[in-house]
Amino acid sequence: MSDAALQRAENLRLLGRLDDAERTLREALAAAPHDAGLLSELAWVLDLADRQAEGLVAAEAAIAFEPQEARHHQIRASLLSGLNRHDDAVRAAFTAGSLRPEDPKIARTCARVLSVAGRKREAYDAARHAVALDPESSAAHLLVADIADDIRDRQTARRAYEEALRLDPQNALARHDLAVLDINTGHPAKGLRGLVEAGSLDPTMPIVLRTIAFVLWKLSWRLRMLFIPATIACVAASAGQVDEATWPARIAAAVSLLAIGLLTWWTVHDLPTGTRPAVLAAMRRDGPLRVTYLGLAACALLFLAVAVTGFGVFAGLVWLVLGLLAVLALVVGALRKLRRF
Repeated sequence: MSDAALQRAENLRLLGRLDDAERTLREALAAAPHDAGLLSELAWVLDLADRQAEGLVAAEAAIAFEPQEARHHQIRASLLSGLNRHDDAVRAAFTAGSLRPEDPKIARTCARVLSVAGRKREAYDAARHAVALDPESSAAHLLVADIADDIRDRQTARRAYEEALRLDPQNALARHDLAVLDINTGHPAKGLRGLVEAGSLDPTMPIVLRTIAFVLWKLSWRLRMLFIPATIACVAASAGQVDEATWPARIAAAVSLLAIGLLTWWTVHDLPTGTRPAVLAAMRRDGPLRVTYLGLAACALLFLAVAVTGFGVFAGLVWLVLGLLAVLALVVGALRKLRRF
């Protein structure tokens, strides 16, 4: 009875049906309250459901009945880490590792617990040990990559992400994290392409749209920086006669538009066909981002007006738009920081 219930609960957990898995386990525990396997599985399900305090009670009950079972200590370590009891979590992870030193899953748990505890160098060593125990594990290489990125070893991180994807080309999380690495190393278009690919691998990843929005904010900042020297050039070309039509203003505006257009095209020309729906979805979720790009479109139209009419005053209006966009970006950034706290 207990074995069948445990198997069913594991299958439900793997399917993401955590409520059904919990119900199955509690019904089985009503008949076998001292079954450490059921208690341990219940602790894991509760951990996945972000109910760490309840899960810890179940994990410690499992350890009381089977103190030499490494898996119980492994799950307890994860739960303690989720409760920010980092010293206890590390001790529990080390206990699990001492009971089963050749288990790569326990080694990965130890690395994650150390990383969350802020002990990044030890976490990196533990992650490398997990790879040594199971070199064909995409998850192990992904863990090495994430921790290497945390300690700013970008070269190792890139190699590990690429190895994780070689072992499992469908690993959406590895593709996402590699895209974030591209963004952080100054390649936003390449990163955006990677994010779209990650989203196509796993459409259920909400983090993809949030990261795409982050990339779009960075690209909008670049565009604003391009408009600043272009505006200065247009106003200067008007020779102080911004309310009069002049050919130098027309030429400066046309050259500026061409340069901005070419740089924008160079940034985005090799994006995959699936980028447009993902970008539009990210903008629909982020009102201030949408307003920012409408403002940038207004700047382009003002430059077009200068190129057609020769009146530099339109370029002067770009300063107003860029100033408003800067205020918007500062306010949005401050509000989102406060929301995180």
